[in-house]
Amino acid sequence: MTDLMTTDRLTLRRPGMQDAAVFTALVGDLDVSRWLTRVPHPYTLADAQDFISRVEIGGGNTFAICVGDQVIGCIGTEDQLGYWLGKNHWGHGYATEACKAMIDRHFAQDSSDLKSGHFVENTASSHVLQKLGFVRTSQTQAKCPATGDTHVLQRMVLTQNSWEMIA
Repeated sequence: MTDLMTTDRLTLRRPGMQDAAVFTALVGDLDVSRWLTRVPHPYTLADAQDFISRVEIGGGNTFAICVGDQVIGCIGTEDQLGYWLGKNHWGHGYATEACKAMIDRHFAQDSSDLKSGHFVENTASSHVLQKLGFVRTSQTQAKCPATGDTHVLQRMVLTQNSWEMIA
């Protein structure tokens, strides 16, 4: 599989150490990290470098989301579909567009169901995932490392058959 994907407006490419400072600034914003299940706050340059190092070593399916040469977020399908965008890039349809590319990639490699989820208060992510055909499966409690708060995590799943029907 390729290490570069393009959509109408986006380029998805492997993150590199040159992205560490931008990742730190974007996901280091508490308005972003408060919706994530794996990102601490404050998010430091060392955190970004460690994350990128693990991605570089492990290969896998993690990509920087870019508009032109500008990194605006990150997306991956390691154990589930997960993504984040810098706050200034919310509301432009970039998450949906990047997710579509990653879902296509996932089902080109693997016919297994694709899992994802969101904190129930995160209506924007709920909308993105439902629009892409994900259906709710269960709810569980999850701690947000950025805030220390516990939230209800809505788990969701997308089957290949469902994706093919809407794609």
